[in-house]
Amino acid sequence: IVALLSNNALAYGEAGQWSSGWGQGTTEYTAVVDAQNSLYIACSDTSKVSMTATVKGQEYGSYAAKGFSLIVNGSEYEAPYETSSRVGENNFYDMWAKLRKAKSITIVTADGQKLALPIQGVSSTLPATNTSAFSCLMWDN
Repeated sequence: IVALLSNNALAYGEAGQWSSGWGQGTTEYTAVVDAQNSLYIACSDTSKVSMTATVKGQEYGSYAAKGFSLIVNGSEYEAPYETSSRVGENNFYDMWAKLRKAKSITIVTADGQKLALPIQGVSSTLPATNTSAFSCLMWDN
């Protein structure tokens, strides 16, 4: 049982903060409230950035039927994971910069649910976009 619990902890990240990991060519960033509520951002060097919000166990975002917006320090970013246009790309970069200095982050789902995300660790977890550590593609290669 202990091994299962530690694997779950790694899969979800630590509750109440941002964390990052890397696997199979993908850098993963996660903000976790608890096992049912989180934001997951996947960046790779071969496919465009994807984001999944999990609210009360329901998934929203890149690969889900319903979308979500992020409100960062009062600025709303509708479908911030839609980066395949110049406007979408600029929107993502602006959101990312604000996330790194966030005082408040809220997910708003397409069906009206709201989830406040932790800000602990966000500035140290998310790399600046002008550094080699930033690997989020805006378009599929």
